[in-house]
Amino acid sequence: MTRRDIADYLGLTLETISRSLSYLRELGILRFIDNNQRHIVIMDRRQLADLDQQN
Repeated sequence: MTRRDIADYLGLTLETISRSLSYLRELGILRFIDNNQRHIVIMDRRQLADLDQQN
């Protein structure tokens, strides 16, 4: 899925998705595996789940 597809699917803006992905990358929860950031690897599933439980 592209960022636009994700935004449309979730009913959010592209900007919100981009900021959220950048935030998760800064936390070390995910990383991008190519230069155009089209492939994502979840590095810390537990931390991602903990964020979900906090909200």
